[in-house]
Amino acid sequence: MPSAEIITIGTELLLGQLVDTNTSSIARALAACGVDVHRETSVGDNEQRIAAAVREALGRSDIAICAGGLGPTVDDLTREAVAAAFERPLVLHEPSLAYIEQRFAQAGWAMAPNNRRQAMVPAGAVVLDNPHGSAPGFVVDDGRRIAIALPGPPAELDPMLQELAIPWLVKRFDIKAVIVTRVLHTLGIGESDLDERIADLFRDSRNPSIAVLARPGFVDVKITAKAQDAQAAAPLIASLEAKLRERLGDSIYATDDGSFEQSLGEALRARGWSIGVAESCTGGLIAAAIASVPGASDYFKGGVIAYADDVKSRLLGVDRAIIAKHGAVSEEVARAMAVGAREHLHATLAVSTTGVAGPGGGTPDKPVGLVFVALARPGDKTTVRRLTLPGTRGVIQRRATVAALSMAWKAAR
Repeated sequence: MPSAEIITIGTELLLGQLVDTNTSSIARALAACGVDVHRETSVGDNEQRIAAAVREALGRSDIAICAGGLGPTVDDLTREAVAAAFERPLVLHEPSLAYIEQRFAQAGWAMAPNNRRQAMVPAGAVVLDNPHGSAPGFVVDDGRRIAIALPGPPAELDPMLQELAIPWLVKRFDIKAVIVTRVLHTLGIGESDLDERIADLFRDSRNPSIAVLARPGFVDVKITAKAQDAQAAAPLIASLEAKLRERLGDSIYATDDGSFEQSLGEALRARGWSIGVAESCTGGLIAAAIASVPGASDYFKGGVIAYADDVKSRLLGVDRAIIAKHGAVSEEVARAMAVGAREHLHATLAVSTTGVAGPGGGTPDKPVGLVFVALARPGDKTTVRRLTLPGTRGVIQRRATVAALSMAWKAAR
């Protein structure tokens, strides 16, 4: 099975000015066709450093896939660097130049001379057409090492990768095997607890294998199987998934691309329930998460962002005496907010949050990170959780949002 390395190119990546999504797209595409990715590298807009990165990658792996640096400006240096790595001159690809000229003419724009650079490719390269942009990609294959250069914009890279580069690699290496994955998304179980439950499966499973990825509020379990084709991989995945489901039970809320917000919506819709929200410290994040799912109007009644105490009283009916006695950040106020939201919004369930998200405003009794999350349910049942959440303001708000949504999900499932 061939191995590959991914090289993303652009100084803006190294400065943190651009979020790299190309690496994950390329890695997933390679895994799906059975190519192992051994390393991922980012390098700035410097011809010598890009060329060195390509040489180093091809000294370890069969394939180097470069993303970015194929534009018309002076800092787009991937074509020169790849040509240098293979000690080949750049040559003009006339069909690409004609396409670029036609593209400018159709748009009614005058083509600057530097756009001709985009039609230059290393001698002997296989050109990958780019109907979604002006810069073509290319493949350089010396019979032993392969470099593939793709444009940086994801709208151009993704179709070129899927429609041209991956099929070329599959044919070139006569790839028969595939790598198939299944991700189990869990909630309400800590990483260490989950690890303890599945430790023996993790140790003993080689194909398929298990990987665990923790993120704020959630833990994902990834099953990866290698087989001749997807049909052969399916029973391998299914067997291990069944064992994991026995261990993890109801903590699994979705698989693969399924989101927690979708799972909550499905649970509410299945019961014919509705939900409302009352938010203080989360500032609308809970409502935004629920409303992000298409069709959320089937079950989402609405929400109140009640930062000020008088809003808590006027719109949610929270007794001012409760606020005066216990403070806005308290179990009593969280409970009253949830009950008020359920009544005023005429919802089956209602969740509320009130807390100190920071970075200021904390006291010894109520430090930064203290959050109360409440759930009001049918039958006048209201549950309140007291949380002490670590992290920055944004992290605390997100963790509180997950906690509130998880309470609603557990009630509705």
